[in-house]
Amino acid sequence: MSQFENVQTIPAHDPAIPQDPEGDAPVKTHPLDTDAGVQKQGKLMAWYTQEREKQAANRYQMALDEDFYDGLQWSEEEIQELAERGQAALVYNKIKPTVDWVLGTEKRTRIDFKVLPREEQDYQGAEDKTKLLKYLSDVNKAPFARSRAFADAIKAGVGWLEDGARGDPEEEILFTRNESWRNIIYDSSAIERDLKDARYIFRIRYVDLDVAQSYFPDRAEILRQAAVSADLFNTEQDDEFWYLGQHFQARDARGEVIGRRTFVSDALFWNRRERVKLIECWYRDPVTEKIINGGDSSLHGKLYNAQDAVHVEAQRQGIVSIYDRVRFQVRCAVLTEDRLLVDSPSPYRHNRFPFTPIWCYRRARDNAPYGLIRNIRDPQEDLNKRASKALFILSTNRIEGEEGAVDDWDQTAEEAARPDGVIIRKKGSELKIHRDTELAEEHLTIMQTDARMIQDVGGVTDENLGHQTNATSGRAILARQDQGSVVTAEPFDNLRFGLQLEGEMQLSLIEQYYTMPKVVRIVGNKGKLDWSKVNQIDPTTGEVLNDITANQADFVIGDEDFRQSMRIAMFETLSDMVAKMPPEVSMNLMDLVVDLSDAPNKEEFVARIRKINGQVDPDAKLTPQQIKDMQDKAQQDQEKAAIAKRAALAKITKDETSSELNAAQAVNLQVDSHAKAAPVAAQLASAPQLAALIETLIAKSVQEAISESLGTSPTPAPPAMLPGGMPPGAGGPAIGPQGMAPVGGPPQ
Repeated sequence: MSQFENVQTIPAHDPAIPQDPEGDAPVKTHPLDTDAGVQKQGKLMAWYTQEREKQAANRYQMALDEDFYDGLQWSEEEIQELAERGQAALVYNKIKPTVDWVLGTEKRTRIDFKVLPREEQDYQGAEDKTKLLKYLSDVNKAPFARSRAFADAIKAGVGWLEDGARGDPEEEILFTRNESWRNIIYDSSAIERDLKDARYIFRIRYVDLDVAQSYFPDRAEILRQAAVSADLFNTEQDDEFWYLGQHFQARDARGEVIGRRTFVSDALFWNRRERVKLIECWYRDPVTEKIINGGDSSLHGKLYNAQDAVHVEAQRQGIVSIYDRVRFQVRCAVLTEDRLLVDSPSPYRHNRFPFTPIWCYRRARDNAPYGLIRNIRDPQEDLNKRASKALFILSTNRIEGEEGAVDDWDQTAEEAARPDGVIIRKKGSELKIHRDTELAEEHLTIMQTDARMIQDVGGVTDENLGHQTNATSGRAILARQDQGSVVTAEPFDNLRFGLQLEGEMQLSLIEQYYTMPKVVRIVGNKGKLDWSKVNQIDPTTGEVLNDITANQADFVIGDEDFRQSMRIAMFETLSDMVAKMPPEVSMNLMDLVVDLSDAPNKEEFVARIRKINGQVDPDAKLTPQQIKDMQDKAQQDQEKAAIAKRAALAKITKDETSSELNAAQAVNLQVDSHAKAAPVAAQLASAPQLAALIETLIAKSVQEAISESLGTSPTPAPPAMLPGGMPPGAGGPAIGPQGMAPVGGPPQ
């Protein structure tokens, strides 16, 4: 048995735990390396590993969906097989224009928003927050980040937006950016679209070792042990694709998937950088809190603080009561696959995950996301294969002949493939060349069916794409365009929902972090600049004049009609309305209608129309001369109005005077008539026969006047009867001017 001398025993220890350089006693254990920390790290890694394996199959399909958009629609195995038979792997990508139309529609109809106050006195604060959000949207290029997230959703099924705060003083404290779906693994058990019922969200990042050690200097040794420096590196070797290949696909000696599809990241390169895989986990942890019940608004619903004298006194006097509430508190942890680097409560007051999902569709079976491409991959794949087959059939011939019909069959095959080929067969032998053009036509016909299926399932019609169809009238074209918009309405509705959630988060971050004085620049319509000051300090009192963190507000997303062009739609509607209005009204609105059009040099059109109708640009800054001209015009309009008013009053006075004069004349005429009628009435009273005669004469005169106007002969009036039944002139005395006289004789 061997004997050992001068042997020193060194106690075993974890190499990740630093040792005292001058002794054998280990340095004080890091809090995250205790049993509790190790258990926390194991729990989070178990969640991460489980979700990565659970979602591997669907995430692999999501990657294939993106490949189909990029034109990578054949597997390596299929390409190799086609090459061996001399057949081309053709790709007629009908998916890309369908997806591009949806993405282009989102870019042309981006959503606006507004912040609304919760109380009447908070109106100005809400306006300032709206301007601040628009400013942050400009400096963070948020519309482009949202478009990228929406593109991920349409292609793969889900896109992600991240909103948070950063400590770089040279940049805005709040940021908005897009995060690739490949780096995010979420709780697949969550059902709600806003993930409020999700327990965790993971983000994976590969960081250079020296950068990671700068962020976590107290864990530098752990990071060094976790760093890798592989010769070949791509995303498939260390994420869910590896799991999918491990469990479901065969691999060659190098570990590569046999027959796998080609990914953009397959470009192999020499990796000279040491990198470490960091796993960032945002998770919800249940906590028990003591809540105040009762009292005024300053106490009710608040967290009970045993160190606050007001809380303690209110409880002692019985004004309020205390109860326990269990809620989820969001925490953030960063870990490697072996150790926990940091674990702390979320720095954000909104107590939400900083990631906002933008969904396209979710599978009912397991809520797995999928995009617009998933259901049109099959007809696209079939279209490619039939196109390749049709071309192969049209480019080749099939030779049928007896044995010994030709000396060299290879040469005969080459000649048969040539348009000017010459084939010599032996005398008495039979040789036939078959060209299956009819079969090629069948493949082309089915290709057309596949193309229609892609449009039918995708929801983007030829009218949406601007292709000429059998729809000739404008109404028919608009109806089919609206049909495409309705079919694709679900992704746009999910986009609005996601932006609503993101806006609420951004508003909370503003109310939490923007406490310093700031001047906000807003770019309005047509490039107009608007300046707004927030959190300004009163130099006299030292108080904050417009503290935007003092009150809370509500974020409201704008409702938009996702047509191909909102401006065109509004232009069409207003054009129809203005055409039906009176000319003087339509002329005053014409500048606004033309301003909504997409006509070239429309600004010049609008300017000339406004010179005619006298309107001004509401967004333009007026020059002193324009202001003077407007004041002069207003004064002239007032003078014209005053003159018109005086003329109207004079006409009214004249009409009233004329009416009074006519009334006076009528009264005088009536009095004169009464005066003249009195003697006649006296005579008629003494001679009733005279009254009957006058009545007869009046009736006769009226009848003659009527007949003359109508051009007819007058109807003789019946003779008037004198008292006693005797007509005038029938032997009785006649009434003359001087009284009674015999009829037919001169007066006596």
